[in-house]
Amino acid sequence: MPEIVPLVVTDRYEVLELLGQGGMGRVWKARDRMLHRDVAIKEIVPPPNLTDQARRELRVRSLREARAIARLDHVSAVKVFDVLLSADGDPQIVMEYVPSRSLHDVITGEGSLPPVRAAEIGLAVLGALRAAHRAGIVHRDVKPANILIGADGRIVLTDFGLATAVEDSTLTLAGVVLGSPAYVSPERAMNGTIGPAGDLWSLGATLFAAVEGQSPYARPSSLMSLTALVTEPPPRPRQAGPLAPLLEGLLRKDPAERMDADTAEQLLRQLLAEAPQRAALTAKTQAIPQHPGVPPTVPRSASPAESPGAERPAPEWPGMPPVAPVAAVPASGASARSAPAADADAPPPPAGTTRRRRAWLVGAVAAVLLLGLGVGVPLAVRGAPADPAELGEPVDLAVPEGTPAGSSPSPTPGALAWSVYQDRSGFSLPAPRDWRIVRRGGTVEFHEPGGERMLTVTRTDAPGNDPVAELTRREEDAAAGGKYRDYRRVEIVAVNYQLRAADWEWVYTAESGTLVHARQRTFATAEQQGYRIVWSTPEAVWTSNASAFQKVTAGFRSATAGSDAETTTTSRPSAAAPPPRPGTSTGAASPTPRKPGNRIVGVASNRCLDIKDLDAPGSPRLLIRDCLAERDRNQLWTFGPDGSVRLDGRCMDVANASSDDGAVVQLTDCNGTPAQKFRLNEERQLVNASSGKCLDVVDERTENGAPLQQWTCNDGANHQKWLLR
Repeated sequence: MPEIVPLVVTDRYEVLELLGQGGMGRVWKARDRMLHRDVAIKEIVPPPNLTDQARRELRVRSLREARAIARLDHVSAVKVFDVLLSADGDPQIVMEYVPSRSLHDVITGEGSLPPVRAAEIGLAVLGALRAAHRAGIVHRDVKPANILIGADGRIVLTDFGLATAVEDSTLTLAGVVLGSPAYVSPERAMNGTIGPAGDLWSLGATLFAAVEGQSPYARPSSLMSLTALVTEPPPRPRQAGPLAPLLEGLLRKDPAERMDADTAEQLLRQLLAEAPQRAALTAKTQAIPQHPGVPPTVPRSASPAESPGAERPAPEWPGMPPVAPVAAVPASGASARSAPAADADAPPPPAGTTRRRRAWLVGAVAAVLLLGLGVGVPLAVRGAPADPAELGEPVDLAVPEGTPAGSSPSPTPGALAWSVYQDRSGFSLPAPRDWRIVRRGGTVEFHEPGGERMLTVTRTDAPGNDPVAELTRREEDAAAGGKYRDYRRVEIVAVNYQLRAADWEWVYTAESGTLVHARQRTFATAEQQGYRIVWSTPEAVWTSNASAFQKVTAGFRSATAGSDAETTTTSRPSAAAPPPRPGTSTGAASPTPRKPGNRIVGVASNRCLDIKDLDAPGSPRLLIRDCLAERDRNQLWTFGPDGSVRLDGRCMDVANASSDDGAVVQLTDCNGTPAQKFRLNEERQLVNASSGKCLDVVDERTENGAPLQQWTCNDGANHQKWLLR
């Protein structure tokens, strides 16, 4: 393809301009005449000194790039549309065109980025890498030049030209140095080892460059960079601020000690949640336009504690993972209902609600309440004589996190204070306090007063056997019905949660014109009981609010399977509980709330992770026992945001931080070391962060009391697989 324009490729693509070129290729902007859209065409240009064998290998590698990208479906991974072959047989890959600047151009032209902006970019790129790794693909060339910052705010990882499918990892290109020395991982530079951990190292080097202005091993020549990489420790970042722990973890030279993707994502989300609400981005990055809005709503003068009829304060469940206060959200002048309906079969009510419509709704709700048909009530209003059986019961007045007990909170406008909502059907979950509750059939909606954030929960008696397939069908139905304007999928992915579960995350434009970001978890808690939880916010503040979704799902407790949504109510022990109405029976005593946490159940044994005697001295060894309600204290584990697995205030631990097969797994005092950090992977194995080995039942035993150990992971071994219930 000569360097001239205009040029037509296969009578369909009209080449408009050269976008850039490198050692083995050029990228052109072109017009797709068939679909009337701009595309990017990557033309492979082999070096003139390549042998025929090397040229054939380059063609294979290029075709593999196209296949690799085609296997990905993530908003931050560039999409491939077509592959053409030149007269010489060299591939030309047709990809989506993203009007953008590369992160490299931003750094070299404008200097380093603030840590929070670097964290936003890092979280998007990490999402694309995780999608690639799930598909068995290693990128191998993560660097600032391959990260695009779109004019619309989208962050895109591109140039999978070195991407390697795991099964093709033996393919090499003789005589050509592949990868960027300043960003290549130590294990690859020293012995050619490639893998997901190498991509994480390159991401760490990229984020280091974003905040420091250059990569950690930037040197005048490639040879000097590689030499420094092998012989020198990574430099300490000076401008990383809260990003420093992440960089230190990702830039560890030993892959076994390197921070994993789960921990990296948790740290990035935590950093962004704790940061003040993002200011409008500067011309330096030319990225996401801020959500238009009016000044935040002024908090009400009276707190719920001062409201007539307010209930007594109740603490949040012990052991619930801490979540930093969520940043303020600008209230839209239109106050559009921006969240999607939790039930995809039920269309959402009209968006774009105005002040006049809100006033009308207040009057209508008041009239309905007078008729005894109440369907909605703000969480703060407890004086209204609504029947608790008609609505769920908010266990309210938990102060915003970080407020000392007994003090009067003065939360930042838009920050979330949390209550435990107990529904009449039996389920309970953390919910933002003071949000308006509306019931629509089997769906409960929590609406932010004067804002656009929303939480919905829907119960179903037919959860289905394949939540990924169910969400995919719902996505197709929504697309066919035009439900979500400008719909863009982020991901649909299976998750380890309850009996079986999957998440669907997407972006769309509400009727008000607000760009909305939503995440839905569909899951089964029993064969005939399931739920859908949806959290949505304006896209401009999604990152700072994402931790709320984690808090809700971590604190969710399902109803007893088979409970009747119309007749069963739940309550909490409370001295302030209202007396029964005249002429009614109190019925059975309220059940004692279950201790927070999940049972960790062995796939092979169907028995629970247990400690024989929690009160025994020392560090007791983990074992498996029958799952019994009376052993809640010994069997309900919580997962900390730091990767710890906790029971009764202590942590699961590999004795002596050993990396040996057969090392004892015990319960001991928490100390934050890698030997006490575990992740539940897609194979449902609990993998230790220090040793990289799996939680294992000794000798594949399944009987009561069988002890646990760590052992080399075996994907086919059911005695290493665990379910959360």
